[in-house]
Amino acid sequence: MRVYLGIDVGGTKIAAGLVNELGQVEGYSKVPTLQDSDQSALEQLQKVIASFDHGRIAGVGIGIPGIADQRKGTVWAPNISGWDQLPLSSLLLERFPEVAFAVESDRNTAVLAELLYGAGRGRRDVIALIIGTGIGAGIVSGRHLVRGQSEIGGAVGWIPVTFRQEMHHFEEVAAGPAIERLGSDLGLVGDLATISRRARQGDVTAKGLLEEVGVVIGQALSVLVSTFNPEVIVIEGGVSHIWDLLKDPAGQTMVEWSQPLSVKEVEVVASQLGEVAGVLGAAAAVRGLNGGEL
Repeated sequence: MRVYLGIDVGGTKIAAGLVNELGQVEGYSKVPTLQDSDQSALEQLQKVIASFDHGRIAGVGIGIPGIADQRKGTVWAPNISGWDQLPLSSLLLERFPEVAFAVESDRNTAVLAELLYGAGRGRRDVIALIIGTGIGAGIVSGRHLVRGQSEIGGAVGWIPVTFRQEMHHFEEVAAGPAIERLGSDLGLVGDLATISRRARQGDVTAKGLLEEVGVVIGQALSVLVSTFNPEVIVIEGGVSHIWDLLKDPAGQTMVEWSQPLSVKEVEVVASQLGEVAGVLGAAAAVRGLNGGEL
């Protein structure tokens, strides 16, 4: 059975693990991302790769928090020092010439993880809607990634939505920090977990805010349903942990505004892949590069 090394690079941490074709992860590790200089994160990534036995590995997949331009072979990750049009693949190949690398944007690795190992397994049309610090989506249509001409496909945080009778970008009112800001304006001091806990305890203000946010999410879901006719949309990111509080208003709004045939066929679920989702997705990216099924 082939084994792939998946590496999830973020602005605060680098997670890595070996993933087999069944989606089982071994050797999982996580270290803080060093940003002492423009070279620190790259050098640290190379150390992580070197720490694994290359004789066992069919390839190395890397997910980055930004844009991985497949044509230029460069990455742009604004929250990692020095990663501005960085030729990451070629730099890694210089250090590890015997290794096959695949570098992908993290929204693409998110949907690949679901497609091969999660809620999208066995499906052809899958969307991973990531609602966290920001909002983005990985989109697979007919088993192919939707990239866009500049690798910016899936920037759904820019979808226009109506909130309190005004137009906003989706990310402005539904990302984690946005919910916390809106909560603070209502006297709900605390993070997303605090607001959700108060809602579960029956706090009318907290419940009302999350219902408003759910309606906004439903508007965005209706755009995705009507545009891509997906089989499943998987909710990921920090907001996925409170999906049970959002799914009813989101689902009702989605049904009301979506293309009526498409919405009957779609399933919307919270991701169940947990902490290793980024590692699974990165491994899935290189698995496809090496002839594995996508």
